Amino acid sequence: MSTSKRDATHTIENEKQVVTFCLDTQEYALDVAHVAQVVRMVAITKSVQASRNIEGMINLRGKVVPVLNLRRCLGLAEKPISLDDQLLIVSVRDRSAALIVDSVEEALIIPADRLESPSSISFELAEDLEAVAKLGDRLLMVIDPLRLLPENGALA
Repeated sequence: MSTSKRDATHTIENEKQVVTFCLDTQEYALDVAHVAQVVRMVAITKSVQASRNIEGMINLRGKVVPVLNLRRCLGLAEKPISLDDQLLIVSVRDRSAALIVDSVEEALIIPADRLESPSSISFELAEDLEAVAKLGDRLLMVIDPLRLLPENGALA
Protein backbone atom coordinates (compact mmCIF):
# COMPACT_ATOMS: atom_id res chain seq x y z
CA MET A 1 0.00 0.00 0.00
CA SER A 2 1.76 3.13 -1.17
CA THR A 3 -0.15 5.93 0.61
CA SER A 4 -1.72 4.09 3.51
CA LYS A 5 0.01 2.67 6.55
CA ARG A 6 -1.20 -0.05 8.87
CA ASP A 7 -1.11 0.32 12.64
CA ALA A 8 -1.18 -2.30 15.38
CA THR A 9 -4.99 -2.55 15.32
CA HIS A 10 -4.99 -3.41 11.61
CA THR A 11 -6.86 -0.30 10.50
CA ILE A 12 -5.72 2.00 7.70
CA GLU A 13 -4.52 5.45 8.84
CA ASN A 14 -5.66 7.56 5.87
CA GLU A 15 -9.16 7.99 4.49
CA LYS A 16 -9.61 6.52 1.04
CA GLN A 17 -11.50 7.93 -1.93
CA VAL A 18 -12.86 5.09 -4.07
CA VAL A 19 -15.08 4.25 -7.01
CA THR A 20 -17.48 1.42 -6.20
CA PHE A 21 -18.73 -1.22 -8.61
CA CYS A 22 -20.66 -4.48 -8.54
CA LEU A 23 -20.03 -8.01 -9.70
CA ASP A 24 -23.28 -9.91 -9.13
CA THR A 25 -24.53 -8.69 -5.75
CA GLN A 26 -21.10 -8.05 -4.22
CA GLU A 27 -19.71 -4.52 -4.00
CA TYR A 28 -16.06 -3.80 -4.71
CA ALA A 29 -14.00 -0.63 -4.95
CA LEU A 30 -10.82 0.76 -6.45
CA ASP A 31 -8.88 3.78 -5.30
CA VAL A 32 -10.06 6.71 -7.41
CA ALA A 33 -6.42 7.63 -8.12
CA HIS A 34 -6.21 4.54 -10.37
CA VAL A 35 -9.53 5.01 -12.18
CA ALA A 36 -9.16 6.94 -15.43
CA GLN A 37 -12.75 6.65 -16.63
CA VAL A 38 -15.85 4.51 -17.03
CA VAL A 39 -17.09 3.57 -20.49
CA ARG A 40 -19.99 1.54 -21.78
CA MET A 41 -19.30 -1.92 -23.12
CA VAL A 42 -17.91 -2.00 -26.65
CA ALA A 43 -16.86 -4.80 -28.98
CA ILE A 44 -13.87 -6.67 -27.60
CA THR A 45 -11.31 -8.05 -30.04
CA LYS A 46 -10.10 -11.46 -28.94
CA SER A 47 -6.33 -11.75 -28.60
CA VAL A 48 -4.25 -14.81 -29.34
CA GLN A 49 -2.15 -16.56 -26.71
CA ALA A 50 -3.38 -14.22 -23.98
CA SER A 51 -3.58 -15.00 -20.27
CA ARG A 52 -6.82 -16.71 -19.23
CA ASN A 53 -7.88 -13.49 -17.46
CA ILE A 54 -7.52 -11.33 -20.55
CA GLU A 55 -10.77 -11.20 -22.48
CA GLY A 56 -9.21 -9.33 -25.40
CA MET A 57 -8.56 -5.71 -26.26
CA ILE A 58 -10.40 -2.54 -27.22
CA ASN A 59 -9.53 0.60 -29.14
CA LEU A 60 -10.01 3.48 -26.71
CA ARG A 61 -9.61 6.74 -28.64
CA GLY A 62 -6.74 5.35 -30.70
CA LYS A 63 -5.02 3.48 -27.86
CA VAL A 64 -5.11 -0.33 -27.66
CA VAL A 65 -6.15 -1.31 -24.12
CA PRO A 66 -6.25 -4.88 -22.77
CA VAL A 67 -9.57 -5.98 -21.28
CA LEU A 68 -9.45 -8.04 -18.09
CA ASN A 69 -12.28 -10.31 -17.04
CA LEU A 70 -12.41 -9.27 -13.39
CA ARG A 71 -14.60 -12.24 -12.50
CA ARG A 72 -11.81 -14.60 -13.58
CA CYS A 73 -9.15 -12.51 -11.84
CA LEU A 74 -11.07 -12.80 -8.57
CA GLY A 75 -12.11 -16.44 -9.00
CA LEU A 76 -15.83 -15.65 -9.27
CA ALA A 77 -18.43 -17.53 -11.31
CA GLU A 78 -18.44 -16.40 -14.91
CA LYS A 79 -21.38 -14.94 -16.79
CA PRO A 80 -21.75 -13.96 -20.43
CA ILE A 81 -20.57 -10.43 -21.24
CA SER A 82 -23.46 -8.14 -22.05
CA LEU A 83 -23.93 -4.67 -23.48
CA ASP A 84 -25.26 -3.69 -20.03
CA ASP A 85 -21.80 -4.32 -18.52
CA GLN A 86 -19.38 -1.44 -18.11
CA LEU A 87 -15.64 -1.04 -18.55
CA LEU A 88 -13.69 0.53 -15.72
CA ILE A 89 -10.49 1.95 -17.23
CA VAL A 90 -7.69 1.75 -14.67
CA SER A 91 -4.13 2.96 -14.79
CA VAL A 92 -1.22 1.82 -12.63
CA ARG A 93 2.42 2.74 -13.23
CA ASP A 94 1.76 4.02 -16.77
CA ARG A 95 -0.09 0.82 -17.70
CA SER A 96 -3.79 0.80 -18.48
CA ALA A 97 -6.44 -1.89 -18.63
CA ALA A 98 -10.21 -2.09 -18.94
CA LEU A 99 -11.97 -4.13 -16.24
CA ILE A 100 -15.33 -5.70 -17.07
CA VAL A 101 -17.81 -4.93 -14.26
CA ASP A 102 -21.58 -5.35 -14.01
CA SER A 103 -22.12 -1.74 -12.99
CA VAL A 104 -20.28 1.25 -11.57
CA GLU A 105 -22.14 2.59 -8.56
CA GLU A 106 -20.66 5.67 -6.89
CA ALA A 107 -17.62 7.57 -5.67
CA LEU A 108 -17.11 7.49 -1.90
CA ILE A 109 -14.74 8.85 0.68
CA ILE A 110 -14.24 6.16 3.30
CA PRO A 111 -13.04 7.36 6.73
CA ALA A 112 -9.90 5.70 8.06
CA ASP A 113 -11.74 4.16 11.02
CA ARG A 114 -13.95 2.24 8.56
CA LEU A 115 -11.01 0.61 6.75
CA GLU A 116 -9.54 -2.66 7.93
CA SER A 117 -6.47 -4.46 6.68
CA PRO A 118 -7.47 -7.69 4.90
CA SER A 119 -4.53 -9.52 6.48
CA SER A 120 -6.20 -9.16 9.87
CA ILE A 121 -9.20 -11.09 8.49
CA SER A 122 -7.62 -13.76 6.30
CA PHE A 123 -4.21 -14.39 4.79
CA GLU A 124 -5.84 -15.33 1.45
CA LEU A 125 -7.70 -12.01 1.27
CA ALA A 126 -4.47 -10.09 1.74
CA GLU A 127 -3.33 -11.17 -1.74
CA ASP A 128 -6.20 -9.55 -3.64
CA LEU A 129 -7.40 -6.74 -1.42
CA GLU A 130 -6.00 -3.45 -0.26
CA ALA A 131 -8.62 -2.99 2.46
CA VAL A 132 -12.08 -3.97 3.62
CA ALA A 133 -14.44 -1.08 4.29
CA LYS A 134 -17.17 -1.42 6.92
CA LEU A 135 -20.05 0.86 5.92
CA GLY A 136 -23.02 0.16 8.15
CA ASP A 137 -24.33 -3.27 7.13
CA ARG A 138 -22.21 -3.22 3.95
CA LEU A 139 -18.75 -4.67 3.48
CA LEU A 140 -16.88 -3.14 0.57
CA MET A 141 -13.81 -4.95 -0.71
CA VAL A 142 -11.16 -2.51 -1.95
CA ILE A 143 -9.16 -4.29 -4.65
CA ASP A 144 -5.41 -3.84 -4.84
CA PRO A 145 -4.78 -2.42 -8.36
CA LEU A 146 -1.14 -3.50 -8.21
CA ARG A 147 -2.33 -7.11 -8.25
CA LEU A 148 -4.25 -6.52 -11.48
CA LEU A 149 -1.45 -4.64 -13.25
CA PRO A 150 1.82 -5.86 -11.71
CA GLU A 151 5.23 -4.36 -12.48
CA ASN A 152 6.52 -7.48 -14.21
CA GLY A 153 4.26 -6.90 -17.22
CA ALA A 154 2.06 -9.98 -16.79
CA LEU A 155 -1.58 -9.06 -16.33
CA ALA A 156 -3.47 -10.79 -13.52
